[in-house]
Amino acid sequence: MNDQTPLVIVGDPLDNNIAYYTEVIQALGAQCLAAVSGKNLVNLVVSHQPALVILDSQLADPDAYQLLNLLKSGKKSRHIPVLFVVGNLSERKMSLYQAMFTLVDVLTKPLSEKKLQRVLTDYLKQYRYRRAIEQLAVKSKGKKADSNHDGVLAIDERGQILFANHEAERILKVSSLQLAGTYLESLFEHSCSKVRSNWKEHPVSKVTSREQILQVDKSILWRGDGIAISVKFAAVPLTNKHNIHLLFAFHELKDTRESKDKLASLSKIDHLTNLPLRASLEDSIDRNMLKAGISGFYFALLCVDLDHFRYINESLGHDRGDLLIKAVSERILEVVRRDDLVGRMEGDEFVVVLTHIDIPENAGMVANKIIERVREPFLIDGHEVFTGCSIGVSVYPTCGDDAKTLLKNAEASLVRAKAIGRNSYQYFTVEMNKLRLEQMQMEFELRQAVEQKQWRIQYLPVAHFDSRAVVACEVRLSWVHPKRGEIALETFLAAAEEAGLAADIFRWLWMQALQRFESLESEAKDKVRLILPMSPAILLQDGGVDWVITSIAQVGLASDQIYLELPETYYTVRLGQHGEVLNELCRNGFNLILDSFGTGYAPLSLLKDVPYSLVKLSDSFVSVCDISKSDQAIIKGVIDMAHQLGMQVMAAAVDSEAQQQFLQAVACDWLTGEAVERALDETPQKLDAMGLYVMPG
Repeated sequence: MNDQTPLVIVGDPLDNNIAYYTEVIQALGAQCLAAVSGKNLVNLVVSHQPALVILDSQLADPDAYQLLNLLKSGKKSRHIPVLFVVGNLSERKMSLYQAMFTLVDVLTKPLSEKKLQRVLTDYLKQYRYRRAIEQLAVKSKGKKADSNHDGVLAIDERGQILFANHEAERILKVSSLQLAGTYLESLFEHSCSKVRSNWKEHPVSKVTSREQILQVDKSILWRGDGIAISVKFAAVPLTNKHNIHLLFAFHELKDTRESKDKLASLSKIDHLTNLPLRASLEDSIDRNMLKAGISGFYFALLCVDLDHFRYINESLGHDRGDLLIKAVSERILEVVRRDDLVGRMEGDEFVVVLTHIDIPENAGMVANKIIERVREPFLIDGHEVFTGCSIGVSVYPTCGDDAKTLLKNAEASLVRAKAIGRNSYQYFTVEMNKLRLEQMQMEFELRQAVEQKQWRIQYLPVAHFDSRAVVACEVRLSWVHPKRGEIALETFLAAAEEAGLAADIFRWLWMQALQRFESLESEAKDKVRLILPMSPAILLQDGGVDWVITSIAQVGLASDQIYLELPETYYTVRLGQHGEVLNELCRNGFNLILDSFGTGYAPLSLLKDVPYSLVKLSDSFVSVCDISKSDQAIIKGVIDMAHQLGMQVMAAAVDSEAQQQFLQAVACDWLTGEAVERALDETPQKLDAMGLYVMPG
């Protein structure tokens, strides 16, 4: 393609539409490149750097909304404008991508040819300005303007904006086409549009007209949504370059977290969400109690806590975690009434005060609405994030007659909601205070366990169902509690994750387990197949995958000898990030096991989207598979589906011969448990290197 000829890339599933776009685009002096599926569209955009992408909402594989997200979040494509074509403006997915659509032009079908020509003409003009600025940057810096993080506006001799780069659009919350034709000076004033200009009298114009660069360390600009922001800017005059007389480069100044926190504590308002903090909430609760006592109505407290928020922070970083907190607060406010009160306690916990309810059951209805609203996907800085929430409910006067008691009891019922499986709500009962105390005691004792290494490691044989040959060694961790005896990992894992201790526990387990194999002769070491549990708390940290690779290499094992068990609960937070992590592990040769499959967290699509080697059945199915017809049907269905997808299935905790016989009959590939060990003991042949499972813990 001639460098001077602009290119438009079209993504549309219909050949007739592509032919129509091609005719219109070529008539405007540009070239057209088309794609009927989304498979290679992002790569085409990155490699060709077009003037525009026209994207039809009906495009699939992946769908157009996912493509839009990829294009506008990718470093090498986010500056390329996108014209999004929809069948109607009420498409459900548009609500998720609402923030993105502020910077994307949308056209509805049927298309008006005149309007399409006008929009294309404007975009092609914008492309010429973009190329001109890139060429100026190459000459002055040897790199493109998009390589830095500054917003850049191109200004003509009258002070009107000709072009805004991607970063300027993002900061100002306005697209380049919308900014084109407005006066730069209007960004310094309350109004974002100005009919009559006093540009020649403006300080920026006065300084730059003398061919001097103006640099200002702090100034105020007004965004398109009416919010004032602090910026640092430089105005650089040009000598008649493509009608550009001035480049206005700027970036937003961020207040430090320390100053924001100090201000928030003084004002009793959370700086991130603008919601009242705990002290202010307690005052409001006390006032509502007085009103309720006089009127005879109930009022309720809802303690709302996000599920697995720690994973999001570890995966996407605290800045994006803050954006999620803010988005959640906005959704909660959408659900409750204007007279109700929403506040932020700390971290990812919110409190909702329902100021007037007729019956206590109404609080549960509101809690359910909040749960359903929070379960809908969030779009956070280009990442599609799925989360959920658990809610504890306390009602006045039955659950307390002062603010502190009501809050304490709502938090106790929140603990119960999390314990029964999350994404649910619970009303307070007296027994829940005991549960909360038990949770606090559990966390305290877990910290002691980490310090004192109160752990036991077992090495259990895994056998193939039809040959009784040992195919792998499963590493299991348990907690040797000084008073309560041995506690299985599954029992305390959730508490360890909540307390932020999971990463430390699993790192210790890995290093201890791997060291047992370090001294083996190379011939025996080659036969080792290890099944090791892994916590997302490690994988989602920066450098987590590198740590896994290094720890294996240090003991002389290859990555394809390792089977990583990942809990199904990992997928309650379905980040774009987790797919990258899993694929990186697979590229490095690791085998993946989807642990405890069937407990209801992971979507079935994961079985085809993620390259698992094995699916591990939930122990809850295996334990009753010898007597429960419904569980037998589920197990058989999972095995058949996994086999059709090219995966094997593993069953753990196979403790009876009846269970073993059923699982063998339905061709469950790998088995482990007491029944398997008994059968292996009866086998005359000696175990090979897999026999390491007999080593003491």
